[in-house]
This record gives sequence, structure tokens and C-alpha cells, in this order.
Amino acid sequence: MEDNKVKVKIYGQEYTISGERDEQTIIEIAAYVDTKMREISRFFSSTIPGSLAALSAVNIADELFEAREEVKKLREEKEQLEKDAENYIRLWEEAKMSFAQHKEDANKANQDMKSLEAKCRELEEKCVEFESAYFDVQMENIRLQDQLEKMKG
Repeated sequence: MEDNKVKVKIYGQEYTISGERDEQTIIEIAAYVDTKMREISRFFSSTIPGSLAALSAVNIADELFEAREEVKKLREEKEQLEKDAENYIRLWEEAKMSFAQHKEDANKANQDMKSLEAKCRELEEKCVEFESAYFDVQMENIRLQDQLEKMKG
């Protein structure tokens, strides 16, 4: 990328600034430095440009350090959020697997229940058959008792 050369004014002094940034960004940076110097000049009776420039540089450096601390804090928060998100995704995946397992278990239990219900119906039918056979045996028993009574009598 080629350097852009831009003429700017900072605290009444004209400078040619060369940099990789686009022209508009260079102008905004110079305007920011000019604003800082003007703000500081309001608090000091000495208007020596070198002193104002140094104080402005210290103030801008302080802002830079605060911004770096904020960036560091935000990066740490981002890392924590990413870890939390990974954890929540893992929990979600575990919950989905658990749900799938419960669903599979429920389907198996439902199939087992249907099988047991069919077995129960089959046993009920056998009970009806046995009751009918028992009734038939009782009737045969009564008939045989009648015959025995007739033979005795």
C-alpha cells in the first residue's frame, strides 16, 4: 500500500503527514490532535506549542492505554463468552442425545406394552376356553353322577 501525503493544520501549524491511512482518516487524526491541544491550552497560561504537544501526547497516550485495557477486557469477556457458548452447545448436544435415548426407551416400552397387551388378550382367550371346558367337564360330571345314581338305584 502506498503512503498518502496530506497537508493538515494542528494548533495553527501546517504539517504534511504521510501514512498508509486514507486521506480522510489522516485528516480526522490530525483534527483530534488539534482538538486535544486546544482543550489543554485552555487550562494552562503557557501556550508554548512544544509543552502543549507533549501534554496532548500524554493525554492521547492515556486514552490509548485505557482503550487497550478496554480491548483486553473485551477480549477476555469474548473468550469467556466463547467458552460459555461451547459449554452450552455441549450441554445442548447432551440434552438432544438424552432426549433421543428417552424417546427410544419410550418407543421400546410402548412396543413392550403392546406385546404384553397381546399376550394378555391371548391368556384371557385361553381363560375363556378353560372356563368353557370346565363348564363342559362339570356338565359331564353331573351327567355321570346322574347315570351313577340311576345305576345304584
